[in-house]
Amino acid sequence: MKAEAWRNRDGKSSVPRHRSLADVQIDCIAAAAASGCEGCVHLKELSGEQLEYAVSRFVSLYQSRDIKQTELERISGVNQSTISKIVRPQEDEKYTPSAEVLQKLFKGLGFRLADILNESDHVADEIAGYLATPLTGLSVREDDEIRKVVASIRAVTREEQFADPSFDIYWPGDFTHPKQHADLSAPQVYVTDRSRASTHDFIILFCGSPSYGVGQENEIATQAGVPAIRLVPNNGLSRMMLGSFIRTTDITYQGSLQSQIAFDEGKLREALKTIRQFHFRSAALYRGMNGDGFGRRLRGLIDDRCNADYIQFAGDIGVSLLYLHKMMDEPFLVANPSARLLKRIAHRLGERVSFLLGEAEENDPIWLESNASWRSWIENTSGLDATVALRMRDDWRHDYHTHQ
Repeated sequence: MKAEAWRNRDGKSSVPRHRSLADVQIDCIAAAAASGCEGCVHLKELSGEQLEYAVSRFVSLYQSRDIKQTELERISGVNQSTISKIVRPQEDEKYTPSAEVLQKLFKGLGFRLADILNESDHVADEIAGYLATPLTGLSVREDDEIRKVVASIRAVTREEQFADPSFDIYWPGDFTHPKQHADLSAPQVYVTDRSRASTHDFIILFCGSPSYGVGQENEIATQAGVPAIRLVPNNGLSRMMLGSFIRTTDITYQGSLQSQIAFDEGKLREALKTIRQFHFRSAALYRGMNGDGFGRRLRGLIDDRCNADYIQFAGDIGVSLLYLHKMMDEPFLVANPSARLLKRIAHRLGERVSFLLGEAEENDPIWLESNASWRSWIENTSGLDATVALRMRDDWRHDYHTHQ
């Protein structure tokens, strides 16, 4: 292999400084949102291929979630008969849902249709927020006070200054409350709210009392890079919460759930303005990044190289069988395995992390040059053993990707 392929890998770019394409995109998105451009904010028509993919993805997620049609009707607003036509299609009566119906159904499962389709080139008609509060083990008085806090936060987000695009605030208490929705299983609650906490545009955490759920949601948002606003008590938080890596604006509140909660709504407005700025910038910088092929590639590799022994593979990489199935069935941004776990999976399967993530080897200039050099050596050297030549290339390839 050519030694030059390994040189200057950390060299500085000589590209002249100027405004990047992403900066231009950010300005365009912010301008479109500020102008309330109707043509920019509504769902565009989907192609036949997009509709077919979205429907198949929805059916797959619906089946893996083991959710009842009546429950999905309640949280999505889509009639049960319509849901039945999609998940149990009749040969003599093919039903094709509209983009609006699919949007509602995916929203009910905790996703946005644009993320599923990897389509983010349009301005969203809403900025999705997740509102985390304590829910379990509250007295009637405490539950009432939590609901007042939720209502106060929503009232601020619905003000005219936040109209284009508007905020849409999801509160688990409306959908997965431990008392009102006790029929939902623990796995259903976890994956539903994990989906939302990891895919919504921002999260508001009301730290009203010690809560395992709020602590989980804090870390889910941290790992997913979701910005936060935290309402924290004036007597402080635990050191674990205070030391969290989450990107947050903390707002101190007064009172308690046993008495009355009061917080500075002006500070909340300023924090929401910062969230909007972050949203517009992210929409430009990370458009088209929500690929959905990780689970398919992972399942294929386990089937091929581990004889489809999911139980053994889960044990080998140190996760539960349930989490492994979620990595294969759910979109990547929900499963969101850590870098350490990805490296462990790749090593166990004898593959590259970049392949698991869908990054093509053909786009790596070092690989391209080295492979071309290898091919030239093969073509110009007589008497080579093909097995030896291939092994040399594979050994180099493995060594290169291991030390990247």
